[in-house]
This record gives sequence, C-alpha cells and structure tokens, in this order.
Amino acid sequence: MKKLIYILLMLAYGCTPAFSQTINGAYVQALYKKYPTVKSNFCPACKLWVNPYFKSIADTQRHMPLCEYEYLSQTNYAKTATANIPRTGIYAAWHPVTGQPNEDNVYTVANKVVKSKNPKDEIAKGHVNAWILNAWCADAAILSDTYTFNAACEDQNQNVGTEIATENITRQLLGHVDVEIWGGTFSSQGTFTDGKVTDTYPAYYWKIMRYGGQTVCYWMPNLITETQAMLPQRIVTYQQLLENLGFDPEVIFPPAK
Repeated sequence: MKKLIYILLMLAYGCTPAFSQTINGAYVQALYKKYPTVKSNFCPACKLWVNPYFKSIADTQRHMPLCEYEYLSQTNYAKTATANIPRTGIYAAWHPVTGQPNEDNVYTVANKVVKSKNPKDEIAKGHVNAWILNAWCADAAILSDTYTFNAACEDQNQNVGTEIATENITRQLLGHVDVEIWGGTFSSQGTFTDGKVTDTYPAYYWKIMRYGGQTVCYWMPNLITETQAMLPQRIVTYQQLLENLGFDPEVIFPPAK
C-alpha cells in the first residue's frame, strides 16, 4: 500500500518512480521526444529546452548552456532518500536532446588533449543543474545528464571545487527552504573537437542562488586551480554578474515568486 501511495504521489508531480516500470534506452529516447527544443533569439544558434524540471537556453553551435533556471523545493528534495535512484547505468548515462549530436567522443578527445599536457588534468561533463539535486525523480535525474543544455566541458578540479561547493550549500539550504537557481557558462578558453562536433571550453561557470529573501551570485573560473575553499572569493554582486554576462538571467527566466 505504501509503495502504491508513493507511485501515485510521484505521478502527481509528473515524475516516474524508478521502480514503477522498466527504464531502458527506448524509455529514455521517448522521454526526450516529449520535450523538443525550439528556436531562441538569444543567439544565432540558440535553442530553448523546457522540461518539467528545468529550463535551458543553449548555444547549439558552441555546445554550451548559456542560461538555465530551476526551482528546487524542499518537498521534492526530501524524496531523494526514498527514491533511491542509483548513479549508475541508465540513470548516469549522458544523452543529447532529440536532434542534437552525441558528444561522447568530444570528451574522449578533450581528455587525451589535456592529459598530454598534464596527466593530472581531466575534463568533466560539467553539470549546471546538479544530478544529485534532481535525483528525487527518475526522469529528472535522467534529463539532468543532457549534453549542451545542462553541461559543458568543465575542468574536473573546478567541478569538485567551487562548483560542488555551491551544490553542497544548496543541499543544506533545501533542508529548510526552497531554492531558485539560475546558472550557465560564459566565454571561451578554447575548443575540443572529434572532427565532427566541436565543443567550447568555457572560461567561466556562473550561478545565482535565491532563497529566503536572499540572493547570492557566483562567478567561477573554469580552471584546474579551483578548490572548494576558494568559493568565498567567487562571490560577486548581482550587478557585477549582470555586467559580466551582458544580460539579466532573471529577465530571461523570471523568478517563480
């Protein structure tokens, strides 16, 4: 009975429980087809992708998310432990949105390039909206692992440095308050290509966190030298962030409330 109630609750939130049906490649393909991209005027190659969990505008030529928005609720995040979604197999696999190229080979090439210069360096598939913050729901977790619209080439030290530090803060906040997140990548420090697809290596990741009447902004260099301890140095004012970006994320995706 409890399991049935849980399934009904998940479906009411537009979420497929991981154990309610077989989630395989065909399921994932059908899931992506539910949420097609549309043209955006934000840039010549930009497209808007909206799914039930987050919104994203990405440059599909440079393969980088420019502006994203996600509303994270205490209620949903509290379901994470019960959902018990493993970060393995189909739940951890990366996919393109329908109509976009697979970028697996680009990341393989990128790591060969950076490791030839520094064996300790690594290029990660760097989320803007974190997998763990979407792991309350199978569909949300799957869609968080999406090339171009929720990830870019991110130095692994930055990924487990300032980036994960912001995610840890968000997880703590979700214990007592809802959190709105805007984020994306900015500018370029180079590219990686497999000869068919060319991904930008962003110079920065950025993030806005709004919760309980407070707004905190981060401007994070995408560098091997970044650590979690450096996060306080990456805080900028909202006005400074707007000047850096050249646009207002909260105009692109207005706050929920």
